[in-house]
Amino acid sequence: MEPEVAGVLSQFKSIKKHASLLRQFIIRRGLADDEGLKSLVEEFKDAKAHFERIRYERKIGIISLRSIKMPRDMWVGEQKALLSEIDIECDKAIGVLGNIATALSKDELDKLSSLVEELEKLSEVLPDINYERNLSEAIDEYEKGDYLASALISRRVIIYALNQIPGQSDEEKVKFLREKGIIAKDRKDVHESIIKASRRARNFFSHDIKVFPTPSEALSLLGDAIGILEKASKVLRREEKS
Repeated sequence: MEPEVAGVLSQFKSIKKHASLLRQFIIRRGLADDEGLKSLVEEFKDAKAHFERIRYERKIGIISLRSIKMPRDMWVGEQKALLSEIDIECDKAIGVLGNIATALSKDELDKLSSLVEELEKLSEVLPDINYERNLSEAIDEYEKGDYLASALISRRVIIYALNQIPGQSDEEKVKFLREKGIIAKDRKDVHESIIKASRRARNFFSHDIKVFPTPSEALSLLGDAIGILEKASKVLRREEKS
């Protein structure tokens, strides 16, 4: 995320949060807060100026923010209405800046599109809709730029799916898949990818709070989740038939 975009995005989120707190304060007390609202309006004006510059530089012509002015001697109802207006304008800015901040490359979009297609096909044979729900959520989080959330959701799908495959260790699970003809015996690359994905999911993102996944790592884990789930689904379907 570009520093300027990140900074302005954070500024609007802060304004939105304080607008909500100020509105609650005014409602509880039943009294207007001229100084608090004046300060918030000035902060919004500053953020709006930064937003307009970014909008001009990026040639974003669809969304623009309304100017917020604070008349003198506002009563409680008018201040509440003005705070609601600030909240709405902040949401507009947050949406635009969020899209800029999380713009995906063509390669990422192509990979995501491919994974979505795989998931759509797989969803037709999955025994539990929660698999699809989790992976759809992981894809959504990735698209929003929350790579940690996406990776953690993918991680739990991988672990849960692997737990449906007989075997105490990852190697035993791979052996079972080979013996049942679910994966080819000569596909050593597939065997290794399952083991690596399992170990990465179980260890890398869950135990070290200093580690955050890169976009590439989160996307790779998402692909691993769909790939392993495809194999686990075959095991589950066999069990249903037996």
